[in-house]
Amino acid sequence: MKRNNLYTAAGWIDAARLLDCPEPFVLALGGRGIGKSYGVLKLLYERSIPFIYMRRTQAQIDAVAVPQLNPFNQISADLGRVIVSDKLSKHTAGFYNAELNEEGQPVKTGEPFGIGIALSTFAAIRSLSAERYEVLFFDEIIPERHERPIKEEGLAFANVLESLNRNRELKDEKPIKVILVSNSNTINSQILKTIGVVDIVDEMTRKNITFRSVNGLIAIFRYLDSPISEKKKRSALYQVIKNEDFQNMSINNEFAAGDYENVGTMPLTEFTPVCSYGNTTVCKHKSRNIYYCITGIKAADRFNTLPLSTRAFQRKYYYVYGAMLDKRVYYQSVSVKMEIEGAFK
Repeated sequence: MKRNNLYTAAGWIDAARLLDCPEPFVLALGGRGIGKSYGVLKLLYERSIPFIYMRRTQAQIDAVAVPQLNPFNQISADLGRVIVSDKLSKHTAGFYNAELNEEGQPVKTGEPFGIGIALSTFAAIRSLSAERYEVLFFDEIIPERHERPIKEEGLAFANVLESLNRNRELKDEKPIKVILVSNSNTINSQILKTIGVVDIVDEMTRKNITFRSVNGLIAIFRYLDSPISEKKKRSALYQVIKNEDFQNMSINNEFAAGDYENVGTMPLTEFTPVCSYGNTTVCKHKSRNIYYCITGIKAADRFNTLPLSTRAFQRKYYYVYGAMLDKRVYYQSVSVKMEIEGAFK
């Protein structure tokens, strides 16, 4: 299935496609600066939809509360409005309508129409009443490769969803709509893994598919051939910067080449199962000193992904990690590679 007309006449992404699609979860992956965050925030504001804006870290939420880094600055200018951000509490930020006083300084005119929270510190927020919020907008869900991961990031995200939704659907209420957007920094994302779309996004990437609905629950948009990205190719920045991964992510919406290293199909009859970790089984070649990691079968020696079992796996099968460093481990899929690499982090 394809969902056409992903862009406006001006070449920016059409945010209405994300807000209006029937799926409760929406994932949008696209190049840098094509209007993902701007488009969604502007439409939420214009439609007066109460929303929660989420970033991965507290430092990022603290930043949006600074006037110069308010994500509504350009929207405010384009709409001729005064929209300010401010600290709401230790761990939250608020977005407010405002008016200019006689000195030309903005003065908030009411309660915040949206709030900002961080995934990393959500557990510390004790008094958030989420019933009035209709949309959770999680911006930049995939960290840049140099950023430090959040411990148990996928589990933290699942806890956020449970806390915000509570029993809405049990009370015949609509679930909070979750909009996830990001650049294609790396497919090795705990958020993508948690919502079970790593292999689907991988297939869409390899086959240049721009839209897929997963069981009517998750709508996935991949923005290819962006008119804005085409214009950016001719800018000074992209003529000077020669980093291939950066160019592919920013312009072509492609994941880093390293994400796919040693990923492919190998003849299973040539391998013997050694051990299983989580959903993945490590197999050893019958005659060569290489390994193949797969799903679908289980070895006799099994480990789960809980911390104690993970440490036991690391200790007993330390040589698998050595083989990974020597690039002698091969993987059935990207999600399999993520699981085994995650075991040794």
